[in-house]
Amino acid sequence: MKILGLATMTESAAVLLEDGVVTAAAEEERFSRVKHQSGIPYRAIEWALESRGLQLADLDQVALYWNPYDLAYRARFMAETALTSPGLFVERLRRSFTVLRGPEEGQDAGWLSMFQLEARLRERFGEPLPPVVSYDHHTCHMASCFYPSPFEEAAILVMDGAGESACTTSGFGRGTALDVLDQHRLPHSLGHYYSAITGYLGFGMLDGEYKVMGLCPYGDPSEAATWIRSRFLISPRRGRYELVPGVLDYHRALRGHFPGAFAAHFGPAREPGASLDQAHMDLAAGAQLAFEEVVLDMARALRERTGARNLVIAGGCGLNCVANGKLLAEGGFDQIYVPPVPHDAGGALGAALLAHVRSQGQRPDRIDHAQFGPDIDPAAVQAALAERSDLSSEALEPSALIQRSAETIAAGGIVAWVQGRTEFGPRALGNRSFLADPRRADVREQINVEVKQREPFRPFAPSIKAERADDYFELGQPSPFMTIVTPVRPERRCEIPAVTHVDGTARPQTVAREVNPRYWELLDRFEALTGVPLLLNTSFNIQEPIVCTPREALDTFARSKIAGMALGDHWVTRKASQSS
Repeated sequence: MKILGLATMTESAAVLLEDGVVTAAAEEERFSRVKHQSGIPYRAIEWALESRGLQLADLDQVALYWNPYDLAYRARFMAETALTSPGLFVERLRRSFTVLRGPEEGQDAGWLSMFQLEARLRERFGEPLPPVVSYDHHTCHMASCFYPSPFEEAAILVMDGAGESACTTSGFGRGTALDVLDQHRLPHSLGHYYSAITGYLGFGMLDGEYKVMGLCPYGDPSEAATWIRSRFLISPRRGRYELVPGVLDYHRALRGHFPGAFAAHFGPAREPGASLDQAHMDLAAGAQLAFEEVVLDMARALRERTGARNLVIAGGCGLNCVANGKLLAEGGFDQIYVPPVPHDAGGALGAALLAHVRSQGQRPDRIDHAQFGPDIDPAAVQAALAERSDLSSEALEPSALIQRSAETIAAGGIVAWVQGRTEFGPRALGNRSFLADPRRADVREQINVEVKQREPFRPFAPSIKAERADDYFELGQPSPFMTIVTPVRPERRCEIPAVTHVDGTARPQTVAREVNPRYWELLDRFEALTGVPLLLNTSFNIQEPIVCTPREALDTFARSKIAGMALGDHWVTRKASQSS
């Protein structure tokens, strides 16, 4: 059974599933080089099929992560808005037209493109076309986090901006069954709540939410959280929340407009690029705390209702790693599982998994890594290196390459590590990474300002040998996808300051030897040199999508001014005349 899962609205992606096993998966942005690329992922589809020697006609089904025909609730919602708030109706109508046609005409990116998907695929790939089946958005998210998990049964929490109508879904999974137990529908969206706060704080909405999370530990949340929980994000009863209309509206925020009680209380919104003051930090902390309180309340109610010992999480809000850490520590569950792609790109995975289960009646293979994208082709490496007169390269045996990399990092250098298949999802997990010594506090500013060209308050994550994780972090379970923030053990914080955030936490990736042996070997060599079994790991990109091809790797390396790069089996440096 061969199934192609597609996400097309935002974070577009394609996933190829063969007999329940993911054989290829990638976001369109890795090919288009446009961050958060939306639209039909033609390039990702072509790569996935070519990588497996397939044609679209060889597939049994194309599974779409959204049902565009489910319009009844949204139509009713818009009619109610027109009656109660004409001004807000105009804003939402304007946004609806953008969503319908996509951000740019001709991009095949909006709701309309889903109605046209069969015709578009036929134009691009020809006949015959396999059946194209649309699935409910939140059901796809449920499938994307439960089916790949290690749990036979689990509570399910899906939180995002909005699907066809649902914004939050609480459910339960057992075997192949997915049961919806409760839903919050538009306009009560935790994703819209957090994005509106992001815009108010002067960061890019639908892109800068992680900056708000990084800013939170610098603030005092008490006053802002109290106001938000009493005036804006309220809990009318156990396990339920509501957004109070008009306080801070997501659709107006998208246009840079912030009328309402929120701005009246907290003052004018921060202009993008303006300096950050303590009031901004306090608001970020308060908004995050309010979010955590609501999520914990829902999770605890779900725990009591289902009796489940484990929790799985998906939806864009599943990228809120701080809240995930609170759920693990305080939610009452033994373990949590968040897939490597909890956001919209993961809807492509969920659609494919859902199609497999419904056709075969069996759960697919569990997912414990994210190495599903394009591989490093030795011939492409050689061709790309031949084009660069400014760089030098040396072919090394794997053991020598690992040793050279570990020694460079231990000596204070930053290394680009480009190995194997690209990761599926927003995290670099040891195949497309900048790596540095976690013992050096100064390396944070160096990478943020000089290499990544981003805000200096942004934290960095550690990759650690899985068997040593409990020695450094209060985690107590695997975390292979960097989706959980957890306290660093107090006695270890001074040892690894570069990956310890100001509040004493970190977002670790646990690396199992059997899952990524070459990366584990690098961690092991670094430990042999320094006694520390972990590295600072951040994505290999500079204001762009994570690098995919050898040519992109060389271009980004040349711009980064770092010490060296392990590209496949080659050690790459600058020529002496280029190093100044």
